[in-house]
Amino acid sequence: MTTTDKQPLATRLAAAEKEKQAVLEQVKALSADKQSLTIRLAAAEKAQQAALDQAKALNADKQPLATRLAAAEKEKQAVLEQVKALNADKQSLTIRLAAAEKTQQAALDQVKALNADKQSLSTRLAAVDKAPHGPANDAAAPKNEPPEMAAIVAAYRLQADKDNAQLRMKEDEIELLRTQLSVQSKTRSGESAAAKLSASGEQQAYAIGASMGSEALNVLTTRRTQGVTVDAGLVLQGIEDAFRGQLRLGEQERNKALFDVSQQVFQNLNKIEQKNISAGKKYQQAFARKKDVVFKEGVYSRVDYLGKGKISGNDLVTVVIKEMLTDGTVINDMEAKDQALTQKLDAYPPVFREPLKRLQNHGSVTLVVPPEKAYGSKGLPPKIPPGATMVYSVRIVDSQPEPAK
Repeated sequence: MTTTDKQPLATRLAAAEKEKQAVLEQVKALSADKQSLTIRLAAAEKAQQAALDQAKALNADKQPLATRLAAAEKEKQAVLEQVKALNADKQSLTIRLAAAEKTQQAALDQVKALNADKQSLSTRLAAVDKAPHGPANDAAAPKNEPPEMAAIVAAYRLQADKDNAQLRMKEDEIELLRTQLSVQSKTRSGESAAAKLSASGEQQAYAIGASMGSEALNVLTTRRTQGVTVDAGLVLQGIEDAFRGQLRLGEQERNKALFDVSQQVFQNLNKIEQKNISAGKKYQQAFARKKDVVFKEGVYSRVDYLGKGKISGNDLVTVVIKEMLTDGTVINDMEAKDQALTQKLDAYPPVFREPLKRLQNHGSVTLVVPPEKAYGSKGLPPKIPPGATMVYSVRIVDSQPEPAK
């Protein structure tokens, strides 16, 4: 090989060495980068593991927190329910307190009015005591009376005797008027009247007195609706005198007073009945002119809502009835009392049966019933006066076929 040939080989060898050196430098640099990346990867993996451990710990902490949160929410709901119940109780107690205060005020007003009546009637009683009376006067009166008047007087006396017998049986009933305010006062101050009546005999005695008192109050209320105002204070005084056996009026005077009351009641009832009959006829005529009103079996009826689903005479029909006077006074409201009446359609009285047959299930009807088909000339004291035209709102709650036997 000549020198000329060796020259390019040397050059190529030097270039190869230089290239090799460059490759080695590059490998060294790559190794350094690898080392650095390995360290960084290990650090990243360590950080990732730490993050995973932290997430795991947070999840572990989250579970009891969620449980505590649910418990707190449940407790909060219970507290809200308790607050709601307390508010309802507060409302109920407020209403009851207002009613008690209203009742007490009404009783106070009644006592005030009765005291005024007592003063007035005491004056009238004193004037009556000065009037001549006696067996001679009583015996002379009937001689000039016609037979018809004698019969009327006999009827009056019979009624007076009946009233007198009732009054004697119920003489201690008005004591309830005197005890009402004191009982309410004790209730307001937290004292329990029932706690003082622990013995069986005490409770029985009190129950008898309370029952008699309630009946006496009904009698006084009935008299008031009949146009006769009675001084309850004097009634109570008469009861006390009877208990002591120290009556201020003799039997003849008492009978005469009772006869006078019966006569006044009789006259007032006739006036009240005629007035109610006249007003009732006007109401009936006005109702009859309304659209879709039907008059059948002596009763006016108007379908307010037909309903849906036919009913037959053997179906069990449940109804609610609202009974009223023509002025809108409510006598009885079954729905307000959460009451209802269930029986076969054909078993209802004709006053209700015929109008109900105009309806389908869940229908409603308004009835106007003349006095002769309702409570007549007697009425139903103290709420329903004589000769009253009655108004009924009847609604079918449900109708079911008669169960198979």
